[in-house]
Amino acid sequence: MAIHYEFYRNPDPTGGEEKRYHARVVNYGRVTTKQLVREMMKGSSVSKGEVQGMLMTLADKLQEYLGEGRTVTIDGIGTFRVNLRCKKEVTNPDEAQSRDIEFKSISFRADRGLCKEMKQKKILRSSFKPHSMPMTDEEIDAKLAEYFAKEETLTRRDLELFFQQTKSTAIRLLKRLVSEGKLRNVATERNPVYMLNKK
Repeated sequence: MAIHYEFYRNPDPTGGEEKRYHARVVNYGRVTTKQLVREMMKGSSVSKGEVQGMLMTLADKLQEYLGEGRTVTIDGIGTFRVNLRCKKEVTNPDEAQSRDIEFKSISFRADRGLCKEMKQKKILRSSFKPHSMPMTDEEIDAKLAEYFAKEETLTRRDLELFFQQTKSTAIRLLKRLVSEGKLRNVATERNPVYMLNKK
């Protein structure tokens, strides 16, 4: 397997005539927990429930240790740590209180071995242009059937990755599929989650 890339034009706020581009990995889809469980079961005597349980325990322990302010290192994957930020500018640390500090993010540094493996991967230019690939109605229907054969719900991000579409095109396509009665939103308008309308 190789890592495929495509070129994207850099934004130029100065309005210069010379175009500049950067390379970006072409994302061929999202690997879900369900898929990981299926793959981890192959060639193993461990059951589906046991694999799911181990992954849930790992997630719980990661949350627990990070919540204690610890740095968590998982061999072959990487290191996680919590980052904080001040809600307002601090000029005197002695006057700042705990309520003035809040969670910012979780940073991740990939394991050296993982990075080494990625450096050895072959890198090839994609054979297609991922900038919202044009699709016929038949191709869209086929893609929907393929996706929902494995998954129960679809988000806008899922559609972007699985259908290889940009965010704006994905939004338009979802609106169209809902208006055509092919999909229905089973969540909120602000954070929609779609399910297939079965005929």
